[in-house]
Amino acid sequence: MRTEELKDRLELKELVDVFANLSDVKDAKSQGNLFLPDGKLEFQMGFDGEVKDIVGREALVEAFSATINPCVSVYHINGQHTVELNEDMTEATGVAYCVATLVNEVDGKLIATENKVRYTDEYSKLDGKWFIKKRRTTFLISEKHELAQ
Repeated sequence: MRTEELKDRLELKELVDVFANLSDVKDAKSQGNLFLPDGKLEFQMGFDGEVKDIVGREALVEAFSATINPCVSVYHINGQHTVELNEDMTEATGVAYCVATLVNEVDGKLIATENKVRYTDEYSKLDGKWFIKKRRTTFLISEKHELAQ
């Protein structure tokens, strides 16, 4: 594997990890900036669920904000991440797995929603920097439980 390919693979892993870290600190604007200006997010519940689309940075920031801002806390842990680069290393696809936990207060109780997520991504490299072109977020398992206080 060439040095440039290794560099690109590390940068793409970093892109996925930074996205998760920004969720945890509730920085939806910076999350949106990881996407191309016309970037697209698709999400679905299970592999056979209806796919819903959000297109463009402004809409993405609004959607991310609506999800994470009401939370008491947010926690992501990323797992495996595989990448395929095109020949000129300006486009790539990837699959990443994540456990995303969102904690909300409901009727005075802390309720954790733990989502096991599969991201199927398309990436583009512009001016030497990688961006998310399209991300499909598939919620494989979603569980809720009350947290002990």
